[in-house]
Amino acid sequence: MSMISYREAAGKLKEYLGLRWEPVAVRLLRPGEEVPDGLIEPNMPLRHCQSILMARRGHCLVMPAGCHACPDGAGIMGITEMPPKLRSGELYLLFKKLPDMETVQKMLGTRAEFEAGSYEATLLAPLGSADFEPDVIIFTLWPEQAMWLCCAQTYSTGQRQDFQTSGFNSTCCDLVVKPMQNGGTNISFGCYGARASGDIDDFELYYSIPPALLDDIVKGLGKLSEKSIPESRRKIYLPPVFDKVWRKSVSQEEEPSVTINIDAARCRSCGLCVAFCPNNVLEMRETGGKQASVAAYPENCSVCYTCVGQCPEQIIQIV
Repeated sequence: MSMISYREAAGKLKEYLGLRWEPVAVRLLRPGEEVPDGLIEPNMPLRHCQSILMARRGHCLVMPAGCHACPDGAGIMGITEMPPKLRSGELYLLFKKLPDMETVQKMLGTRAEFEAGSYEATLLAPLGSADFEPDVIIFTLWPEQAMWLCCAQTYSTGQRQDFQTSGFNSTCCDLVVKPMQNGGTNISFGCYGARASGDIDDFELYYSIPPALLDDIVKGLGKLSEKSIPESRRKIYLPPVFDKVWRKSVSQEEEPSVTINIDAARCRSCGLCVAFCPNNVLEMRETGGKQASVAAYPENCSVCYTCVGQCPEQIIQIV
């Protein structure tokens, strides 16, 4: 259980990341477990990927076996028996998704799934409206937002992320079963079914996290939103002018020279440019009766624009 409420977490996630869609809480209902109040069965069968799209739009759903339109997804999540043609992989060849049965069997052999009868239904709701404990929380994101989720997890652990995904069985296997089995996050670019039957945008992807990691991720995003996220989105290291004509005029024998102009009179002596410079180009020196930044070793400058982006007075110019 998250230390902060799911409603509070949903609000912070939307604020920090600028989410278009609210994260979706997903739970696999255990045999004999009661369905929470406030959930509705859809009036027509939906694929699991379609139910995620419905939930991100604000609907709170319960999806028993009869509501699952995709037998592959329902079978992978252990809600129904896998149909023989899907179990054997025959349909993957008929759809021309894979070249031969040997390749199909390799894919099926590495696919995460639950035994039939392990679960009875899926529960889905926007995270802020979830009155149940989810097994996973699924985000629909742009790649830049997914990057910040990765960064937030690394902020808390120092570890890099290790994803296992495929263009097959994305929202059932990759986003639900796999994180439930290993307790980690996972990413998915969607699959044939998810993109053919849903309104996931061409530039969106999925990201799934277990609730146990929610607190650390929200805290990490909060810290990153103080500096890193807004700076990156402002493109603070983007050169003000990219002079293609100048670049082309420099022959292969010439070394382009770098001039670093610093308005010493406006320098507030904060030392940020010196601290952030990866190549120790800058130093604080006595200039005009005060400490100011100077380009002590311009020959070491790699033109990374870190000093330009970090200067609060914007008084550094690289030419």
